[in-house]
Amino acid sequence: MRITMLCRRPLPHIAQAPAAFVLVGTLWLSGCASTSLSSPDTPDAGSAYTRLGLAYLEQNNLKRALNALDRAEEHDPGNPETLQALALVYQRQGEDELAAEQFQKALAADADFTRARNNYAAFLYQQGNYQRACQQLEKAAQDPQYEHRARLFTNLGQCYSAMDQPQRARENLKRAGQLDPRYARSYWQLARLEFQQGHHARAWAPLQRFLRLGRPTREALEMAAELALERGDSELAGKYRRQLASTGETP
Repeated sequence: MRITMLCRRPLPHIAQAPAAFVLVGTLWLSGCASTSLSSPDTPDAGSAYTRLGLAYLEQNNLKRALNALDRAEEHDPGNPETLQALALVYQRQGEDELAAEQFQKALAADADFTRARNNYAAFLYQQGNYQRACQQLEKAAQDPQYEHRARLFTNLGQCYSAMDQPQRARENLKRAGQLDPRYARSYWQLARLEFQQGHHARAWAPLQRFLRLGRPTREALEMAAELALERGDSELAGKYRRQLASTGETP
């Protein structure tokens, strides 16, 4: 799983999450906007340098990203957008203490910075600190105006799943589906949860929804083939196996 990191236009989308959980990017992650990689010279130089730093981060040019964000700090010290961007760079570099410090500074500067809170939760999850990650996501979920609420509730469901709290995971994943019926990842995580809990019959419907909306993965096709056999539909199971074979992946 991965935890999906989220972005807000015009800042680029940055995804960094553990292989098993996108508290973001599965996804936990395509850019929200492009920005010119030249030195900003605008009245709002701090924001321009922050966008430039994130553009360099998206290209994995960490040295230039830090240089741009340092300039942003010079123009607008303590800006929460810049602080969160610095946290993402440090996270990419493996500087976990510095990343945590910058995330915390960003949230201290703006307690309503929901995107930063979600990304901080992704960072905490990556560190194996599931309880604190869930706490941050619970706070983020209280923002009814946040545009990526389905992703946020999916992240929260994944977080509770990691804490072995399946009922709370299930509730949040279903809520994600209500908020955005076309957000494929929420259905996959719900199917995966039900399958792992041994509720194979319950896993079928969200799995089918995921296969219709999302890009089939090896794990999803293998699950679909197994469930189809359990339902006595060998023809459908064969179809899923052929899909696996066509991608060079066999069960």
